[in-house]
Amino acid sequence: MIPLVLGMKEAVGRTLGLLLFPAVFFSCSASSGGAAVFDVEEVVRSADVVRSGYEAGPTIYLYQGNGRFGSSYGRLGLHLRPDDKDSGHGKTQFMHLLHMGRGKFNADYIMPMAEVYWESKFQNISNYTQRQSFYDGTITTSFDDDGNGIEVTTWFDPVEKDLGFIAFDVSQAGLEVKIDLLETLNLHYGSRVSQNVEVEKRDGQWKVALECLGKRSELYIGTDADVEPTGNVLSLTLKKGRNYIRFSYGAPSGTSVRKSLSQTEDWWHAKWTDSGCIKVTDDKAQKMWVRSMAMFLSSYSDTKEGLSPPMGYSSNGWPFYYPQDVSYIHPVLLATGNLNIAKSWIEYWSERVDGLRAYTERLYGVTGLLAPWVFPYGDFAGYHDPTPPNRFYYEIHNSGYFARMACETAEFVNDNEWTARYAVPVIAGCAEFYRNICTKGDDGKWHLYVEPSMGQDERGGMNQKDYLCAMYSAQYCFQQAVKYGVDTDGVCSQILADGLAFDGLKADRGYYYSCAGRGEDDFGKQKHPVQLNELAFLPVNGEASPAAAIAYDLRYDITARASDPYFFGWTLGEFLLAGSRMGQPDQWLRDWDNMERSGYVDPEWIQIYETSRDYDMPFYNITNGLVAQSLLNNLVCDWYGKLELAKCNPWEGKVFVKGVRSMLGVVVDGAMEDRGYDVVLTAWKDTQLELDGETITMKKGERIIRKTL
Repeated sequence: MIPLVLGMKEAVGRTLGLLLFPAVFFSCSASSGGAAVFDVEEVVRSADVVRSGYEAGPTIYLYQGNGRFGSSYGRLGLHLRPDDKDSGHGKTQFMHLLHMGRGKFNADYIMPMAEVYWESKFQNISNYTQRQSFYDGTITTSFDDDGNGIEVTTWFDPVEKDLGFIAFDVSQAGLEVKIDLLETLNLHYGSRVSQNVEVEKRDGQWKVALECLGKRSELYIGTDADVEPTGNVLSLTLKKGRNYIRFSYGAPSGTSVRKSLSQTEDWWHAKWTDSGCIKVTDDKAQKMWVRSMAMFLSSYSDTKEGLSPPMGYSSNGWPFYYPQDVSYIHPVLLATGNLNIAKSWIEYWSERVDGLRAYTERLYGVTGLLAPWVFPYGDFAGYHDPTPPNRFYYEIHNSGYFARMACETAEFVNDNEWTARYAVPVIAGCAEFYRNICTKGDDGKWHLYVEPSMGQDERGGMNQKDYLCAMYSAQYCFQQAVKYGVDTDGVCSQILADGLAFDGLKADRGYYYSCAGRGEDDFGKQKHPVQLNELAFLPVNGEASPAAAIAYDLRYDITARASDPYFFGWTLGEFLLAGSRMGQPDQWLRDWDNMERSGYVDPEWIQIYETSRDYDMPFYNITNGLVAQSLLNNLVCDWYGKLELAKCNPWEGKVFVKGVRSMLGVVVDGAMEDRGYDVVLTAWKDTQLELDGETITMKKGERIIRKTL
């Protein structure tokens, strides 16, 4: 297939047109068979959550945020009333990235600040609708109650990221709303703490000082409703017509409702237009893509002050974040052009390398970087002193994921100075850690061991030798140390040449055991299938190894309860992503069907639970990251160092990709059907890549059409 190079005049004209008219439409070249219109707004709006009937019972709440400030809201547009909190579907509270403190186990916790709820229960709800618009960044809830028409709209401002709004429109005066400034907090590890609350009116706004676990925060509340303060509670009485509540963290704000809503909508419109996107024929897959992207963009920003917890600012799950877990989201940010967010993570972590080194040496007695299971929001000094909360904090495979984020970001940043300053210290430190726990055995292979240690499977025992997950991580880090020129004494190269002790874990069936201390008795008992790591998490080979391919075929047998079907944590997400890389659409569809059958998603396909049917742990961004990667890699995959298009396309009819970026140096736009494609490749850097066995060389800005349909 001979590539067609678009003329310079045509390329310049189109670039200028995109700059002058940044519309939401995408179309391939007229000479391309993929010329069907891709209306981004239509695609995103098709995933709106739309509810047309009120359900009083437990339900999934709706989550929104701006990467720094966020919340979940209930069926009636606000937070849960106190007598509704045992709903079994998680919490609804305001959370802000900077409202955190150091508490039990000298760990850092993000803490809730406030709850806003209706004072009285509504008795006769009718004409109910609720819509979450991902394209606009808003949730709007409307209903009637005894003749009173009520509408509530909420959003968190992505331009002024310390700002959130609730806007009301009511046909009758007198409705009461409570703002509960939380005095008692139930934090992780059974920690119950008191939060000191001080409320005063200042310059027409309510200044709230919150102090807990050594952190003092200020929350400013502005409203045009009537307010009656009583201790830590503000009671608001709404007037007829429009009312608002403005929440601003850290400083008072004079931003109007109109301005904030306008800039919120504009930001989300531009973000969706600028981000990579897919359009597929399966309605559930399409909604999962859009809703996953909305969750990521609501939960993460380029603010270098830490990352939101695994369930964003929904208040559910853990109040801290895991570097291993966010590595499941990181590739989606890169592939969709949200480089600023992904890049900021590496900068934030790299700027704390010295503290991380000291932490590693204190816990393990060796030098280098062991990415902690949980990263602090504050300083490493005193963090987890004297020891972390439990044995799971010693998972020694984590550094491979840490290094991979640094390496892949460096590829996309494509700047030697940035790479040397931020990525290389992380890569070098991770490789150093594995070198220091790696020894050559009598078998001529290199073995890993350190105390204390745990494997990624979490059920594979503590302080075992040769954790399979850690060996994959070590192999990856040694490979990258060589690539980035930090293997100055050649030790990493020598280890790679001799080989790590994978063969010592080989089962008779051809797959690997999870570590040297486990064997056939472990079969069918694993929480996570670490045997799939090279397919899903770390690209250590140029193709799927025989052991990994066998493990993929046995994935339902290896993993506990998978055949029920029931899945712990992100296991099914890993199944899906491994399937994308294996290129087996039929097997991928088997796993996809189990999303709903296993209770991994709610009936409306809004979010993914942390574990099957774990209803009080919703909005698990981490598994959403794996699933979003899988949806994308079904169509555009560069996992094995070559460009593979429609490799695992499971959908009938034509599907489309728009603005999908590859590490290989091209942006992919176009149509696919079955295993065929009709795409435009645009080089975002000078590059040489392989596609369908051919080598393609492109200059930055060059565009070519490739077509097999």
